[in-house]
Amino acid sequence: MTRLQADLCLLTTAFLWGMAFVAQKTGMDGLGPMGFTGARFILSALLVLPFAWREMKAASDPIDAGNARLIAVLGVVFFLGVVLQQAGVMTTSVSNAGFLTGIYVVFVPFFAWGILRRSPARVIWPACAVAFSGVWMLSGGAPSSLTPGDWLVLCSAFIYGIQIPLVGLLAQRTGRVMMLAFVQYMFCAVLGLAGAYTFEGGIGGWQVLENNMVQILYAGVISGGIAYTLQIVAQRHT
Repeated sequence: MTRLQADLCLLTTAFLWGMAFVAQKTGMDGLGPMGFTGARFILSALLVLPFAWREMKAASDPIDAGNARLIAVLGVVFFLGVVLQQAGVMTTSVSNAGFLTGIYVVFVPFFAWGILRRSPARVIWPACAVAFSGVWMLSGGAPSSLTPGDWLVLCSAFIYGIQIPLVGLLAQRTGRVMMLAFVQYMFCAVLGLAGAYTFEGGIGGWQVLENNMVQILYAGVISGGIAYTLQIVAQRHT
């Protein structure tokens, strides 16, 4: 894959993620944020499982203990980013959620600096200033104008700023992009469902899932299984 192809994959990913906010906003009829997260990522995990299995069978070298621990950290970080975003979507608008999530582009270069030891290019500094000015205007010129949901989405963006460099690092170290995708999705599925039954009273049965099926399918298959996997694949080349 060329650098241009990888960048186009990431552009497609951003488009699919952007459309997902509508599904995330309207897909919680009787579901809490953890229940919705668990349900959607079960589908994501099932979608990539055959590819991850084939990739693992073809791999010649085992994953060492250090990388295995980092992969587990990645799974937890990804879950926190996803569930905070989902909780925030409950009390903020779709447009705010999409814009505020995009602020992770401000955090990524600095976490990449710390994790990958790659110093930000000069153009990053004015780009960060422009992005933060957008948040300022969105809040009406005062951070107090941001809703609790907005702050949750901002926290999610901060965590995504950690997840993206970790994905890039582990994709390069292991070469197992499908395995990384599967692990992330399984962490979200297991922790999401466990959290739903612990804090949200479960997922409400098959009727609740049926009422939200279209949204869960889009968020799980398109935004999750396809878009997040495209992200990991492309990050090996850009």
